[in-house]
Amino acid sequence: MTHTFPDTRAAAAMALAGRLRQAAVVIRRHARGLTYHPMTGARPEPAPALLAALGDVEAAVKNTQLGADERAREEVAADGHAQVASLRAGHAAVEQAAQVVLAALEVLRDVLGARDAASVDAPYGHSAPVRHHPGALCTVVAERVEELARALETVTIEKANLARAGMPGATATPPAEVPSR
Repeated sequence: MTHTFPDTRAAAAMALAGRLRQAAVVIRRHARGLTYHPMTGARPEPAPALLAALGDVEAAVKNTQLGADERAREEVAADGHAQVASLRAGHAAVEQAAQVVLAALEVLRDVLGARDAASVDAPYGHSAPVRHHPGALCTVVAERVEELARALETVTIEKANLARAGMPGATATPPAEVPSR
């Protein structure tokens, strides 16, 4: 028996989560190739595929954030239904995951874009500058992207189930479409 989503918006939201997961795979794949040697001043050179995946993730996250008004309308329409708390929690998880992904992307892009050499005379101890390894940051970004994909999938499935149960306003609304590569 095959199951279908009640509308195409749910399918689009699930497709977006799938593209986020694919981008996370690309980010993880390129993480192991990024090297950083503060003593020699060698800096990482990110591959074009990595930069493209980071751009896709950023576009998807920003489009997800644009859907906040629609999610708020869904919560208002669902007010009084027994599952509205679950819907609100799902929406909050999506919002929080989106913010975390953007913050992680900003840190990674700062590290990848920094062209100044690390100073050998840098202070040590608590006042030492923190030099993040770009490969480790890629892994962190990939984890955060996967968390966002999981939150999108969860809230989309909840909305689809609530729509089947006849709850008003429970439509699985994806963010604006992001072109796939």
